[in-house]
Amino acid sequence: MTDALKLAGQRALAAARRDWNLDIFDPPRASKHPRASECCDYITGVIQRNGWGFALPRGRYVGNGPPQWCGMAAGDWWREAGLDPRWLAGWFASSLRLHAWAEYETNPVNGAKNPRPTNDDLRLCSHLTHGASPSFEPQEGDILIVGDGTPKDGDHITMVAAWHPERRSFTTISGNGGGYGPRGDSRQGVSVREYFIDRGAFRAMFLMRPAFGDLLAERP
Repeated sequence: MTDALKLAGQRALAAARRDWNLDIFDPPRASKHPRASECCDYITGVIQRNGWGFALPRGRYVGNGPPQWCGMAAGDWWREAGLDPRWLAGWFASSLRLHAWAEYETNPVNGAKNPRPTNDDLRLCSHLTHGASPSFEPQEGDILIVGDGTPKDGDHITMVAAWHPERRSFTTISGNGGGYGPRGDSRQGVSVREYFIDRGAFRAMFLMRPAFGDLLAERP
C-alpha cells in the first residue's frame, strides 16, 4: 500500500506539473488578454470535475473570484491519480473541509460523516509547528495547507513538489495561488511557490496524504 500511495502521489504531481506548464493564469473579469478565455475554460473544467459547476455563473468561470478553486485543483490532480471522486465536492472545496477530512472529523459545513477505518489504512495529517519536524516523511503529491494562522484551518491548499529539510520548507504547485509560472513570471493561477514552516506571511500549517482506501484502484 505504501508503494501504491507513493506512485499515486507521483502521478498527482505529474498532473500538476503538466498543468503548470500550460501557463494557466487567473484572469481578471472582463480581461482582454488573448489567453483569458482559454484559462477560464481550464478553470471551469477543474470546478466542474469537482462537482461545483452549480456555483459558476451561466455554467462558466468568468474571471478572478468565487468559487475559490485551490483545493479543487489539488483534488483534480489526485482524481487523475486514482482518488475516488466521491470525496471531491464535499471535502476539497476549502481548507476547513479538507483538514476535517484528513482528521476523520465530521464535515463542518454540511455535517457529513467521515468515519475512521478500523484497520491501519489511515490518512496522514501532520500539524506543522515551529521547530518541529513533520510527523511523517513528506513525499511528492502530498497536500499542504498554508496560511497565516487565522483561520486556524489555513487559507490555501497546495501540492508538495519537493521537501527541503535543511530549510524546513516545501516547494509547491497550486491552483488559484500566487507564485510564478513556467516562464518565471509572477501570477495568480497555477503557480509554483515555496512555503516555510517557521516563517513567512503564509506558512506551512498542515501536511496530509490520502489513504490507500481513498483510491478507486491502483492505476496501471
